[in-house]
Amino acid sequence: MSSEEVTNNNNVAAATTTPKAPVDPETTIFVGNVASGVTEDDLKKVFQEEFSEQVEVEIPAPAKTTKGKVLPRRYAFVKFPQKIDVEAIKSKYDKTVVQEKGIFIRKALTEEERDTQRKAKKQQRRNTKKGSKFPKFRTAVSAPPNKEKPPLEEMERSNDTLYVNNIPYSATKEQLAEFFGTKPELIVLPMRRMRNTKTNKVFYSKKMNRGIAFVTFENLQVDIKNKVEEFQSKTLQDRPIVVDVAALRQQTNDEQKPTDEQENKEEEKKEEKSESN
Repeated sequence: MSSEEVTNNNNVAAATTTPKAPVDPETTIFVGNVASGVTEDDLKKVFQEEFSEQVEVEIPAPAKTTKGKVLPRRYAFVKFPQKIDVEAIKSKYDKTVVQEKGIFIRKALTEEERDTQRKAKKQQRRNTKKGSKFPKFRTAVSAPPNKEKPPLEEMERSNDTLYVNNIPYSATKEQLAEFFGTKPELIVLPMRRMRNTKTNKVFYSKKMNRGIAFVTFENLQVDIKNKVEEFQSKTLQDRPIVVDVAALRQQTNDEQKPTDEQENKEEEKKEEKSESN
């Protein structure tokens, strides 16, 4: 997420997912990842065949930032005429494609639950902000250009590892392991490259990752593509992740490229040595 997007999100008035009427979780679901051109009637058609015309859909009005920018809502609330089984509806309608985007189904929250969630997110943002501060003489730098490699579609794919993009920059291996149901030691989490502007030395951040990860599953008994389908478009700390089968790294005969973790450790050792001096 860019700094502009973060700023806009923080400036949105009434940006919480609050419908006009009080929510009853026993009859209402939350629908996310709604395309900008989708109407309430479009979503109603998804459910009305099974639940009749009495299904009610509400897409909250667009929000305005303090700078006057209009931000369309990407979610909706769907109310059914009777009590529902959220998990049954989720298993049937989750990832249904509406105008080229797969919607996701979640349990709707009560006002008390939303208030608790808002407070938790606010605290998380504070913690992230505190944890991501660096001295003024440190700045992020771009990764070095990659060497020539074959097109992705021509590369051999892994049988047990996922490539995950758009993960939160503050996410840890432990958090990713819990989310994906694997072990922290099976997570490769490249860290952001930083530069000390006083010494001009490049090092790896200990707190901020690059927004990507490689997730390996031990003794995987199913096709790795099933894992792609399971986690595609799921939300991790408010960010919809993008998942694909990892491509196997190709190495030349005359060199063995170190892994990201090995590079991180080497840079950390250099940084610690220079600071002690």
